[in-house]
Amino acid sequence: MSNITVIRGGAIGDFVLTLPAIDALRRAFPERRLRLIGRPSILALARAESIIDHDDPRLLPLHREGPIPTITRQLFAPSDPVLAYAVDPEKRLELQLRKIVTGPILFCDPRPPAKPQHHIIDHLLTPLRHWDLSTSQGKPRIALDPEDHSYAETFESAPQVIIHPGSGSPDKCWPESNFHTLAKTLKERNWNAVILSGPVEIERGFAPDPGIEVRPPSLRALAGLLANAQLFIGNDSGPGHIAAAVGTPTISLFGPTDPRIWAPRGSNSQVLKTQTKHIADISISTVIDTTLQFLERNRDG
Repeated sequence: MSNITVIRGGAIGDFVLTLPAIDALRRAFPERRLRLIGRPSILALARAESIIDHDDPRLLPLHREGPIPTITRQLFAPSDPVLAYAVDPEKRLELQLRKIVTGPILFCDPRPPAKPQHHIIDHLLTPLRHWDLSTSQGKPRIALDPEDHSYAETFESAPQVIIHPGSGSPDKCWPESNFHTLAKTLKERNWNAVILSGPVEIERGFAPDPGIEVRPPSLRALAGLLANAQLFIGNDSGPGHIAAAVGTPTISLFGPTDPRIWAPRGSNSQVLKTQTKHIADISISTVIDTTLQFLERNRDG
């Protein structure tokens, strides 16, 4: 069986926002195996028959001038379609791939245009129109298996609200103390709220209150935990996009980034945005009131 290969690096949110394009390829080429190249821990969020680490030594010749060894050529069948999301200003990756792939190849700079007019998902779907593929389904979806819920099932009482204080950039982070205040307030109102902690939060020394920190062992375990929650609250970050992709309502706090481009695209995704671009200017009372109003509506419904 032949492959269709998607090259996609970047952070968690970047990949989740690419899922509509990957799903479109799945629908268009059901007879082909999906192969993904990127960070394996992130690519696991999609169902793919094959995953290759972007640091695999066999891929190095694609990023430099010179002949391409047989071991690299063997990774790509000549007729297999390739979709590459890559910043490739010198077109080195493109030139090397075209030496070994005679089938259709599409390249897309995954960064938004200088003057973006649409959500980033619509930008990532754009190259597929060159293959006349349907791009009508523009919401990320993460399909979960029963084992993905195993981590969530370890809790005596499933967390109702998951709070994530981190993000890839410190400028996009609401003050950590505000998140603690939010969690404390929810606890006082008898909502089971937990604070999500991952590698970035650990590295930056975030200090969740004892007894309310959760550290899922994998991104699929995180997806399962989020799918069982009633609400996710966080900054412009990957976990927010995962939450929306499993159908969990989200409240996302935005400062310097534009939610028209980067907001989670879910059926119940709400944004709180500061006009100053300084995320700390979003008041604690605004976030608490918005959260409690949502939860009370949900409880009554």
